[in-house]
Amino acid sequence: MNRAAVALLLALVWLYPDAATAADSASCNLKMVNTVPIAMAARGARPLVTISINGTAQKFLLDTGGYATQISAEAAEKLKLPTVESGGTLLDLYGHASTAAVRIDTLTLGRLQDKSATLPIMPGSSSNDTGQEPLFVGLLAADYMGKYDIELDFAGGKMNYFSSDHCPGKVVYWPAAAIAAVPMRFRDHHVILDVSLDGHPQRAILDTGAPGTTLSMAEAKQVFDIAAEDGDKRFEHVFQKLSFEGLEVGNPHVAIIPDKVGSKDPNNDFATGSRVHRVDDLDPTEPKMLVGMNILSKLHLYIAFGEQKIYITPASPPAAAQQ
Repeated sequence: MNRAAVALLLALVWLYPDAATAADSASCNLKMVNTVPIAMAARGARPLVTISINGTAQKFLLDTGGYATQISAEAAEKLKLPTVESGGTLLDLYGHASTAAVRIDTLTLGRLQDKSATLPIMPGSSSNDTGQEPLFVGLLAADYMGKYDIELDFAGGKMNYFSSDHCPGKVVYWPAAAIAAVPMRFRDHHVILDVSLDGHPQRAILDTGAPGTTLSMAEAKQVFDIAAEDGDKRFEHVFQKLSFEGLEVGNPHVAIIPDKVGSKDPNNDFATGSRVHRVDDLDPTEPKMLVGMNILSKLHLYIAFGEQKIYITPASPPAAAQQ
């Protein structure tokens, strides 16, 4: 769950035949170009995928909320990956920062390959479990998705890549009792959509890397008049409903969290402009909400990057999507 203060330029070279993504303009059939199994981790119910790094299989967290695909410092050292200049700074929600990166000769994801990839080093640690092997050694972010449409089927355990050349709206091929077509924007490798929380519009990031759904503490106070009883300590609140263009999730549990982005970055100096602020201050236009796996695991999604829409259905029709 990272954002970047300075954009990192990642050159993706997909070694996949052009014919595989070329679509017949007269056909509305979806054209699958890749499929990647998703395994839900026993600890934390987090979606994991396997990526081959220079021929060695590694577990990565599927993280659509991440700014860039990245690898832990421990894994980079173990795999003897050479260090290179990253050209930017990665920040996480817990205040950590990273400016390092490594070079990878071959990164393989299913049938897709990236030759000569450069991955930034993850801020902080790759595991929160003391004395245990990490669940994952890196994050697979949306920078390795946007060239194609992506289906996320957590109940079925798969992430499918489709050509974006298809008839608009003709993407939900599975049985569905209800379908929500939600406009989205793909900005800075983040999938951003508009939702409604207890009737109040919220701009949110679709974040498969977050175990739970979150809302900033400042937004919770301003919009819902909800505040922490113990200073800036995070807490949980149960709202009445979260709506995606008519598809509703009842009683969503949402963590109310303080803003700690950049708080542990030694280079978080003051800058001047229209106002005095710190370099790592959040953009006020950025989403204040993350929709995490406690909600997403109950849903089946098709992210149509070409259409700039997300098609959402309950995971197991006709059962309702419930928190």
